[in-house]
Amino acid sequence: MTSSLRPEFVIRVMLVEDDPLAQQAIKTYLSRSADIELVGVAGDGVEALELAPTVNPDVAIVDIHMPRMGGIELTERLTTPPSSIRVVCFTALGDDRVMLQALNAGASGFLLKSDSPGLILHGVRSAFSGDALVSPKLVAAALANRRGQSSPPPDLSATDKELLGLIGRGLSNAEIAQELYLATSTVKTYVSRLLGRLERPNRASLAALAHEWGLVEP
Repeated sequence: MTSSLRPEFVIRVMLVEDDPLAQQAIKTYLSRSADIELVGVAGDGVEALELAPTVNPDVAIVDIHMPRMGGIELTERLTTPPSSIRVVCFTALGDDRVMLQALNAGASGFLLKSDSPGLILHGVRSAFSGDALVSPKLVAAALANRRGQSSPPPDLSATDKELLGLIGRGLSNAEIAQELYLATSTVKTYVSRLLGRLERPNRASLAALAHEWGLVEP
């Protein structure tokens, strides 16, 4: 008899981490979730590039600081088309500069190893669904250090600025649709157009840009 609690889909995750203790901790977090399956573990970026085509992950959890190939370079290579892998970067010591490098390289999230297991699982699910999650511990620093450092293009419409601000607050397409009284499909189209126009790899980098331009309400 099939359990009614069985998930409709399972998110395939590859872990890229060189610290055995961190590896074991993350394995434990992932094993507690019925909708997430750990399909492979690599100890550095070079190994991860060899492993990815074999295990075909939906999401990769990638440590920033690793031997041979670090997380920033690996993120850029894993997210370059035709690859559809989503990357959540993961580090013990992070700052807003490294966070923005990761997001601009194509990461769909940036978390700290000190974040709660629940937040880490949420980051995996958010990346899989096309949203983005940044550690709350880094958001305040990013706002303080980068808010209003540059300005949006003068021809960017008020609607686009509002949309960027909502993305910067971490709202999903459905939540933005409620805020703007639009259909979710319409919001998805607007976000896609912004990604193309602003030459950004994903909505996480749009969120970073919104903070830098001072478009996120405190």
